[in-house]
Amino acid sequence: MTPKSVQPGRTPLPRGIASPARRLLAHSGVETLEQVAQLGLRQLAALPGMCARTLAQLQDALDEHGLEFQSA
Repeated sequence: MTPKSVQPGRTPLPRGIASPARRLLAHSGVETLEQVAQLGLRQLAALPGMCARTLAQLQDALDEHGLEFQSA
């Protein structure tokens, strides 16, 4: 699957993310996949209420768009 055409740095979060997780991310100031990648897997997983399913969805979306988590 080819990456969707969006403005650089403004790749939206995937649609399948559960509403509580989406609100948690928004409350943390995370609105794009680039921000998810910058946050890093360790910090993302440490957010209260972040489940394994959401982490897997975010990882899949990052892979799809050629992004990866920052190293801790």
